[in-house]
Amino acid sequence: GGRASAWSAREAGLRAVRDDPRSARVKRHAAGKDKRPLRKCLDGLSTDADDQHPASTLVRPAMRVITGHPGARYSGQLRTDDVLIVPDFLCAEGDLSLYYKLVEEVREAQALGAKEARWRAWKDGCHLVSKAGPESSPAYREILRRIETYFGMDASSMYARFNWYVDGADWKPLHHDTAQFSQRRAGKQNITVGVSLGRPRELVFRHVDSGVRSYFPQPNGMAFTFGRAINIHWKHGINALPEELQDEGGRISIIVWGWASCAVDEENGEAEPEVRPESFSRPCLQYQGGKCTYGERCKFVHQAALEGDREGNPESGPEGRPGGAPREASLP
Repeated sequence: GGRASAWSAREAGLRAVRDDPRSARVKRHAAGKDKRPLRKCLDGLSTDADDQHPASTLVRPAMRVITGHPGARYSGQLRTDDVLIVPDFLCAEGDLSLYYKLVEEVREAQALGAKEARWRAWKDGCHLVSKAGPESSPAYREILRRIETYFGMDASSMYARFNWYVDGADWKPLHHDTAQFSQRRAGKQNITVGVSLGRPRELVFRHVDSGVRSYFPQPNGMAFTFGRAINIHWKHGINALPEELQDEGGRISIIVWGWASCAVDEENGEAEPEVRPESFSRPCLQYQGGKCTYGERCKFVHQAALEGDREGNPESGPEGRPGGAPREASLP
C-alpha cells in the first residue's frame, strides 16, 4: 500500500553497503526456508521449539494496540482485534477548557428547562449520564462531528452517550457493549469510540477466558477505539481510584457506537459489509405506547402498532419514518 511504497522509496535512497554479517544460509534459516539445524541454535535463549520458526509469529493476537495521529482523518485500517489510542485528539492534554465548557453548557441547558439534559445516575449510581443532544451544547456537537469525520463513520449509525464522572470516586464496572449480544446492534456497529476530557482515569480490559487485565491511561483530550472481537473477548470499564486520589477532579467520557469505513475484517483485511438496513427497521415501543421520550432523535421507526406487532417484532418490517440519527445525540 501507500505506506510500503513510501518506505521503499526511502530505502532506495540508502547506499548499498554489504554490512550484514549473516551468511546466506543463516538468513535462509532465519526466514524458515532452510530446515537444517545450525551449530548455534536458539536453545540457550529459552525459546520453545514451536517458537523457532517465523511462521509462529503470524498468528492472530488477543489484542493489538496501535496509536493514531490527531489529524483530520484516520488514514489507516482498524481490524477487529485493534485498540487504537489517539493522544490529543480533541485538545492538548494540559488544556482543560473544553471539559469545563461541556459541563457548563449542559448545566445551562438544564437551567433553560431541557429535561433530557438532566443528570441521571447510571446503573447503581456509579457515575452520571445525560441525554443532552447536540442542540443543548455546541461543544458536544463539534465533538460528535470530529468523531464522525476522523473515523469515516456513517452518521445514521451513530449512537452516543454522555458520561460524567463527577470525581475520582465514580467508576464504570466491567461490561460488554450491547453489540456483543444484540444482532440488531451488531448490524450497525463495527466500532466503539470513546473520548476523554478532564482528569486522567484508567480504561481497563479483562479477557473473558484468561482473566488477564490490560490498563490504558485516559488523559485529557485522548480518544480510543476498539473493534468487534475486542468487545466479544474482553470486558471493559473504568477503574476506581484509591480513596486518597478521589478528590482530584472529574472526567467526561463521550462514547459513540457506529459503523466506520476504516474498520476491516481481521483475517483478510477486507472492508466489512455495509451496515444492514434492517437493523434500523425495529418499531419504537414507546411511540406505540403513546409517547417517545426521544422524539425526532429516536433510533427506531415511529409508527402506530400493527396487530400482532405489539412485541416489536424486528422482522415485521413496519413502514414509517426510519431511524437514522444518534439516539442519545443526533447530528443536526
